[in-house]
Amino acid sequence: MIERILKDLGRINGVNGSLVVGKDGLIIESEVASDIDSELVAAMASAVFGTAERSAEEMKHDPLQQVMIEGEKGKTLMIDAGEGILVVITDIDINLGLIRIEMRRSAERVIEFLT
Repeated sequence: MIERILKDLGRINGVNGSLVVGKDGLIIESEVASDIDSELVAAMASAVFGTAERSAEEMKHDPLQQVMIEGEKGKTLMIDAGEGILVVITDIDINLGLIRIEMRRSAERVIEFLT
């Protein structure tokens, strides 16, 4: 089921990969290119998301909805998925509105599966 969700995300123009990772940094499911170290991405995503959650709480912005890392060559977006984190790796010129909508829908489906 989660594999299907990630494959569907991968069909969006500009998406280079996606993962569902546990809050502990372990991969639950991954659909990324072979040149991406999915275990490293999972560990880093968990650390970044956890830090952002704590920061949002301290700044009274909780609950955290989404985290985005943007570089010259692409973006990595993370959204809470209950017991996991949905991570999507994209090109720089991705349609952010579309990907955010699809990530929310996908995260809801992941939550249903993980509970």
